[in-house]
Amino acid sequence: MWGILRPYGNLFRVTAMASGDFNGSIWHSLWVLGPIWCVAFILAGWSVRWGCHYLFDPKHNKDDRLKDAGDFGPHSQRYQDLAKLAIALSAGAIAFLINTLVSIKPPISEFDQRIVDVAPIVTGFFGSAIALLILFMVSQTIWYEEYSHSATHSTYKAWKYAVCNALGWSGLVSFLLGFGWLAKNLFR
Repeated sequence: MWGILRPYGNLFRVTAMASGDFNGSIWHSLWVLGPIWCVAFILAGWSVRWGCHYLFDPKHNKDDRLKDAGDFGPHSQRYQDLAKLAIALSAGAIAFLINTLVSIKPPISEFDQRIVDVAPIVTGFFGSAIALLILFMVSQTIWYEEYSHSATHSTYKAWKYAVCNALGWSGLVSFLLGFGWLAKNLFR
């Protein structure tokens, strides 16, 4: 049985994942986030036509009304700034949790025990948010550069759109789940 080790006197026990303690593992966050990523991918893929390409920049559209619409760069900057903020807050939350766990001294209070209980899955949510949002920023940047240097601007396919959207939304949901899960379990 896998589990986490809980220190301090009578709390020194191993809690098995099968015992119903869903908060007890970082990997349990992936059981929550996997379906969310799949749903985000399906919804993003459902909103586009497969086999087609999509335009990052409205100015490349054949519609004359959009010729002066501008570049995707400012929009990309806003999306990536939001992702950077969520990454920084997620990293700060992980650091806070680790610092709190390290500084707990016996006798352990009920509130401290709640932190010990919820820390693994919340760390998984925040770690997943960091990974997903970094992948979102990297894929968006790489695919926009590829698009910008293409003469026909036809490299941004439907599957790339779906992956990029799924990464961004899943990262944001993971970030929100981390704080929501933490609040739900600490202030019950």
